[in-house]
Amino acid sequence: MRLMTRFLVLALLLSGTQEGSGQRPAPHGAFDTSERQAAWERHRELQAAQPFKGLVWRSVGPVIQGGRVVDVAFVPGQPGRFYAAYATGGLWRTDDNGQSFRPLFDHEATTVLGAVATDPSHPDRVWVGTGESNSSRSSYGGMGVYRSDDAGRTWTAVGLADTDRIGRIVVDPENGDRVFVAGLGKLYTQGGRRGVFRTTDGGRTWEHVLQTTGMTGAIDLVIDPTNSKVVYAATWERSRRPWDFIEGGNGSGIWKSTDGGTTWKRLEGGLPRGENVGRIGLALCASRPRTLYCCIDNQAPLPEDEIDLGGNPLSVRRVRAMTTEEFLEFGVDRIEGFLRGNDFHPDLDAETLIEKLKKQEITLKDVLDDIQDGNAALFDTTIRGLEVWRSDDAGEHWTRTHEKPLDGVVNTYGYYFGQIRVAPSDPETVITVGVPMIKSTDGGKTWSSIQGDGMHVDHHAIWIDPHDPRHILGGNDGGLDVTFDGGEHWDSLDAQAVGQFYTVELDDAKPYNIYGGLQDNGILKGSSRSDPQRGPRWTRVGGGDGMYVRIDVRDGKTIYFGSQFGHYRRRGPDGGHEIRPRDRLKESALRYNWATPILLSPHTPEIVYFGANKLFRSMDRGESWAAISPDLSRSPHRGDVPFATLTAVDESTLQVGRLWAGTDDGQIWTSKDAGLTWDDVGAGLPRDRWVSRLVASRYAKGRCYVTLNGYRDDDGTPYVYVTEDNGRTWRSLAQGLPGEAVNVIREDPLEEDILYVGTDRGVYVSLDRGESWMGLGMGLPSVPVHDLKVHRRERELVAATHGRSVWILDILPVQDSKDVADATVHVYPVEDRTFSRGWRRRPSRWRSSRSRDPEMKITYWAKEAGDAVFELQDRDGRVYRRIPLVAKRGVNVFTWDLKVDEKPALAAEQERLEKNPPKTREGIREKMPVQEALRLGWPLYAQPGSYRIVVRIGDAQASTDFKMKAPSSRRSSKKKKEKIRGKR
Repeated sequence: MRLMTRFLVLALLLSGTQEGSGQRPAPHGAFDTSERQAAWERHRELQAAQPFKGLVWRSVGPVIQGGRVVDVAFVPGQPGRFYAAYATGGLWRTDDNGQSFRPLFDHEATTVLGAVATDPSHPDRVWVGTGESNSSRSSYGGMGVYRSDDAGRTWTAVGLADTDRIGRIVVDPENGDRVFVAGLGKLYTQGGRRGVFRTTDGGRTWEHVLQTTGMTGAIDLVIDPTNSKVVYAATWERSRRPWDFIEGGNGSGIWKSTDGGTTWKRLEGGLPRGENVGRIGLALCASRPRTLYCCIDNQAPLPEDEIDLGGNPLSVRRVRAMTTEEFLEFGVDRIEGFLRGNDFHPDLDAETLIEKLKKQEITLKDVLDDIQDGNAALFDTTIRGLEVWRSDDAGEHWTRTHEKPLDGVVNTYGYYFGQIRVAPSDPETVITVGVPMIKSTDGGKTWSSIQGDGMHVDHHAIWIDPHDPRHILGGNDGGLDVTFDGGEHWDSLDAQAVGQFYTVELDDAKPYNIYGGLQDNGILKGSSRSDPQRGPRWTRVGGGDGMYVRIDVRDGKTIYFGSQFGHYRRRGPDGGHEIRPRDRLKESALRYNWATPILLSPHTPEIVYFGANKLFRSMDRGESWAAISPDLSRSPHRGDVPFATLTAVDESTLQVGRLWAGTDDGQIWTSKDAGLTWDDVGAGLPRDRWVSRLVASRYAKGRCYVTLNGYRDDDGTPYVYVTEDNGRTWRSLAQGLPGEAVNVIREDPLEEDILYVGTDRGVYVSLDRGESWMGLGMGLPSVPVHDLKVHRRERELVAATHGRSVWILDILPVQDSKDVADATVHVYPVEDRTFSRGWRRRPSRWRSSRSRDPEMKITYWAKEAGDAVFELQDRDGRVYRRIPLVAKRGVNVFTWDLKVDEKPALAAEQERLEKNPPKTREGIREKMPVQEALRLGWPLYAQPGSYRIVVRIGDAQASTDFKMKAPSSRRSSKKKKEKIRGKR
């Protein structure tokens, strides 16, 4: 009955027109396992039924930045093979010790991973736990445990989908059918099962052997390799809301079983316990299994005598302990650095502050109270943070290994790390991680960094070679790194397109460039014709966690780009400039979203809009700012995560000053007069859901699309709506979409009825303005898609994925689908080609790859499936190549290698020579390229000329023409005579 009721509520949310009555309906609520499975089945149905299966998404990288690695697993006895699990990038395998990788999990129900393990007794058996346990802003839930018995070629789902996130999988080294799983559970809401699970039959059935309560789940496991009945588990109590994260609780602790997991005992022995105990990581020394280590994220405040005030004489920590007189002992330059470093309004300079303090117009407390920056809150809070504890009696007694705090390793966000390893052959060599990777060789008493030059920070995975402790593999927000000398030198193993993009923007260069913001990898720029392996390589534009990019279309060179919590810059021919509205001293602090929205007016790019909790406007490209709205949020909730902020902003291209704004607490506003007045137009829409996108239509003045996102409530409902009357009424467009949270909606720039949406699993298209939806293309992994953009000129759709970098799809057939739907066969236009001189040479017998051989994609439509024929004809109708095809219903893509058949090509060349016989033999070989190619062993490609591509299906045929252009004439290497004025 409960499930039926919930589906009834969902159906009401996804259908009908909602009028603004002032009362906003409740949203659907957290999805359960059956709803998530139904969403996956619906996704597969839409993919299978679509008419665009012939279109294949193309990965364009980038790879230079890597992506968040959460776990690695080696295969005993196969030193060149290991597996890397990415947070949202799926599972990858290398068979050559990291020289190359292949993806193995792209088209399962999710690419969101938390753990990977191999079976020592079955080298080809791999276990994968889905759902990321790092609990960050973009850590997604999963679909349970999967097993492969053929090294990742095929997979079977083996249960535990209701655990949502899996922290660790350990396999009994003596019995591969006996496996333990640490189930962490949902991040935002109650529900599902949490704790430790055991199977003794290879995953067919599971026992819930360590049950936890509330928001406590299991995060880590280790098994004694000398006695597999001894198992240790770490549990973690944590709870996240959009505005707050409770990182620890009484449920966090370490447990031990001595009977193979049937019964468990909580370990005490000096370990910290209570509401401040957060994430715990475990390590056991294989050569001395009674020695264990754990790393604990201790959120307890540091005693004042242990606080490191830092090396900056005006650090916030030091200033808090100062009197005004002590503060004023510092000079203008130092105080100016304090103001700028803490993001004060530019109007407040050092001289002004000194004067106001002297006159007692303000106090030093007023100054300190104004420091509200989200970034500062991550680093300036004085808590114990990372602690390492050790036991030498199998967990009965524990001691902290270090006397002084390990300050600055995890800062305030130890929940993001929680990994520790001890060298299998040396119980005194220990590695743990946070922002840097640190190492101890004296059992944890002293620590030093092994963070290599150029190595990315924020580490999540460690592996130490059991045969050589100097061989270490690390996984971090920037991918994989390996060392063979204990951390002195590191090599990057990042050739995988696993970037976690938040946003994407396009310019109009030829070929056009792609810009995007990535999780902890800044802003990158790359060519739309890039290949992840062959290049051209992407380049860095900005750092931090990259967010939105906007391009001034007037010159294509001035760009606006930013990082987390609204730190934006403008860069162009006039240099670089910081652009960011700030509150003034004693004003209410502004709140900036993690992904603060910024927009250039489509009418006048001088005008820049910036969304904090108010909407700001600059009339001079960000040099100065004015608020043009009140606080547009309404939520009273406040915590340690900035909340009640703007998340989406747009301006109508059809009506100057028609603005739209949406917030993370679900408010939707519009202004018809450039911000002078605002109307709340959210009535009738589900409340308390993050506004992920607002798109003012380019086709109708009153039309606007909105998507709401329930990710932060574990709600997968696809909330997609449109208004035709500037928000007075809304109509749902979500009917038929899978139950996947929607991140973005886009209109097609050429066809009014075509819409695209990006969800937490992929991309869908509607050809009837949201009345129905279908899958779009093949080859895109089951990955969250955070942003979409259509390049109008090139007719390509660009998808920014959060885990598999950027992908491009040719959507010309989609845009033309209405015109060809009734045709038996239709051939889409192809671009002219230029014949390359490089084709006039014999292929090397030593060349192993043909990946650079020329080819042409021929795209055609078939109303029904059946046999087809491709023909290449010249302008006189001669057939140069004929290839049988098997057409599928809908769009088909055939790859032609540009080669022609010998007999018709020779006959045509001979006929031309007979019609226009050369008067002399001079230059004759240039007029008989086919004969020359055959004589010299060159590939026989279509020669320069005019051609027609014909596709026949039964009695019907369709065609398109193209030219093979001749290569440009070679330039003479002879130096030209210098021209001197006045001389001939």
